[in-house]
Amino acid sequence: MKMRKAAGLLILILCVFSLCACSFPRLDLINKISSEESDMVSGKSEEIIRCLTEGDRDGFASLFCEEVRSREDFERQVEEAFGFFRCEVYIRSEINELAGGGMSTEGGKRTEWYLSPEITYIEVLQPEDAETGEIPDRYYGVRYGWMITNEEHPQWEGLQHMEIYLLNLDESVVIGADGWLEE
Repeated sequence: MKMRKAAGLLILILCVFSLCACSFPRLDLINKISSEESDMVSGKSEEIIRCLTEGDRDGFASLFCEEVRSREDFERQVEEAFGFFRCEVYIRSEINELAGGGMSTEGGKRTEWYLSPEITYIEVLQPEDAETGEIPDRYYGVRYGWMITNEEHPQWEGLQHMEIYLLNLDESVVIGADGWLEE
């Protein structure tokens, strides 16, 4: 009787192990995609931070997709963003490398891939206040929508929208589309 229970338990353990082993390649693929996305989010976020803190308007504008850049009010939105984001000295930042998003595949190839990352904060010193003489530090956050790949609509590849906001205050600016562009 004990031998039957032990054999049954061994068979159950082998079945569970074999089912789990089948999912290891899928787990490896998920880990690979997550790592790839983290690296991409980190790189894109660092470029956004660089453009904002160095006042690189042209570099900043080039991050957006062709569809957004061609809009009538895009230049005004970029100027508004740089008027809002004031930076005398860049101190530090924190990037959330985990991002929501999604992808579509066809025949194992990505045909559409988008992410919605967030730069948790960017700490900067703003220009000296002429009235008080103080140089206060400011904390900004940035949320953005990024279409990495869109085979059907390549003009949508790039940043589609961005919100730059002051932490702990109800002040922000939005550049580009408010949400994903409609087909």
